[in-house]
Formats: sequence, C-alpha cells, structure tokens
Amino acid sequence: MTKKFLIALIAFFAIGSHLYAQEAEYSDDIDAKEAAEMIKEEGAVIIDVRDPREFLYAGHAVGSVNVPIFFVRIDLPPVETRVKVAQLEKRKEKAIHVKKSYRPMMDENRDFVEDVKRVVGSNLQRPVILICRSGERSAYAADKLAKNGFENVYNIEGGFLFDWKASGMPWGGE
Repeated sequence: MTKKFLIALIAFFAIGSHLYAQEAEYSDDIDAKEAAEMIKEEGAVIIDVRDPREFLYAGHAVGSVNVPIFFVRIDLPPVETRVKVAQLEKRKEKAIHVKKSYRPMMDENRDFVEDVKRVVGSNLQRPVILICRSGERSAYAADKLAKNGFENVYNIEGGFLFDWKASGMPWGGE
C-alpha cells in the first residue's frame, strides 16, 4: 500500500465517523414516571407505536395515541402444522418457539412521520414520548422522528410491559 492511499483511507474513515456522529438522534431514554411528569408539566403527548392489535388487546398507557411504526402480518400455517406443533408441545410439556412456522412479518408504516405530525398539530417542538412493548420499536421510531425534524423526542426505555405497567402507571385495554 502506498502512503497516499493510507492517508486517504484514514481521512475517509475520519470524515465518515464525524458525519455519522452528527446524525440526528432522539432526545433521551426516560422511564414511565418521567414520562408522566412530562405529560403533566410540559403537555407532552405519548404515542404507542405498537401494532393496533397489541394496543387494543395487550393494554396501553391511558391517554396514549396509537400510531404504529410497523404493521404485523402473520402468514398462518396450515391447520395440520398447527396440530403438529400442539402435539409436540404436549409431548415436551412446554410451549415451543413457533415463530418460524407462523412467519410474522413487520411492514413499516410509510405514513408514520406524517401521522405523528398530525397528532402534534405540526408542532415539531412539542415533546413526544414513544412507547412500545419493551422499548426497541419505540427507540427506532424515536430516531426516525428526530431525523425528520422533531426536536423533543423521548423513548420509554422499558416500554409498556417492563416499565409503564410494571411501575403501576395507569393503563387499560381489553
């Protein structure tokens, strides 16, 4: 390798890492109690980014608006396969991992950013708190909003199940 090539390579990585470091990121990870305080004191809105079925049937934070980041699509296997899985579970006397046979797919909501803009009345400075089941999808969604101009975006790190509900915060659903 020539000296010029090494210098160019080092410069490329230095510039690339600098650009990457300046990418938009959401404001912070917070817990449920901090979120409740921001809602009360700052007029923050809480957006539940889970699929509508999760929002409805697994429960949701009281006052949250459901704007899914992904829609879950499940390719139901033939009934014979489902019977075999049930029989295997009986034999093993425990539930088994069945995702491979059900093949769940996550389709990204192309209208997510625009839907959230409608929720906040296009006020990109309004604090937005995102929640999902465990904090992963909401972190992804928070980063997406920050990259699209939202200035005060927060993620409930432990999500609905491991933080909001576990903290005894108000929730409801079917």
